[in-house]
Amino acid sequence: MRKAMLFLAFWGLVGSLWADEPTAGRWKLNLAKSKLPASRAENIKEMIVVFRELNANTMEVTATETRKDSTASVSKWTVPKNGGFQTYQQGGPEKGISIFKVVVDANTMYNVYVQDGKQTLIMPIKYSKDFRTYTISWTGEDARGKPSEFLVFYEKQ
Repeated sequence: MRKAMLFLAFWGLVGSLWADEPTAGRWKLNLAKSKLPASRAENIKEMIVVFRELNANTMEVTATETRKDSTASVSKWTVPKNGGFQTYQQGGPEKGISIFKVVVDANTMYNVYVQDGKQTLIMPIKYSKDFRTYTISWTGEDARGKPSEFLVFYEKQ
């Protein structure tokens, strides 16, 4: 019995070393399944997000938005896998705004926006059970105080 337990423990450890981060890879925005404000949706041609595992604790994220006029913008940041502040190397939120990732479980997390030390926005991020899709949603007021909501729907490529 002891040999069987050691065998299972060994292969369990080896299996976990070979297991990939389920969010790692290339994700593409599905505009047809997303709900964006008209002013935003009419300008987006494509949005690609790439998650890359840097080490056991850190993910690197690169988001590339291509507009219909063929211009593009790129944001690049790192984030602790188990939650913490995102650190931007390129692009990112306006000065004075920080984004903190809160992990609930493997499929559910939140981006918490903090401005001048106060929480201003919470965005739920939900991955499907098979990690083939994820959504980010938000309901609230835009910068002008008008009611606004959006849902972005990404599919793994």
